[in-house]
Amino acid sequence: MKLAEYINDMKPDFHKLYGAKYGFEIGQSEVHMDLTLNATTQYLQKLLMSGKMKEIQNLAMQGSFAMKDSPYYNELMQNVVATYYGLTWENERKTQLAEDILTFIIDGLKHRFNAGGYSMDKKGVMDFLGIDLGILGKMGGMFSKFF
Repeated sequence: MKLAEYINDMKPDFHKLYGAKYGFEIGQSEVHMDLTLNATTQYLQKLLMSGKMKEIQNLAMQGSFAMKDSPYYNELMQNVVATYYGLTWENERKTQLAEDILTFIIDGLKHRFNAGGYSMDKKGVMDFLGIDLGILGKMGGMFSKFF
């Protein structure tokens, strides 16, 4: 899947923009991006398994500023911050780090999607992610709910 490739490409830029703010070396920036992404993925899988596809679509399609208006945002932040157990910072600073990383990732992916000229439909999203629609088989119907 291309998503991991896109995010790996963004890691050095995140460090350039935020590394000094948090006193991170590049490896620390990358680890915290990975922690944030893993916690976010697990949270979204939990929403998916509980039948909240529309909520996931809203989080994904509205961009980082709209995401903060979601009732699921605080719960997501709590999950992400909990993964930063190696940091001895206060929760407020950890939450700011999580917000910075999520905003950076979401806006970066949205920019890359738009710059790539992908269509705003199921095929465009699957092309962006590098997923062949043919291999989805019976699961294809599940993805149609996003559009």
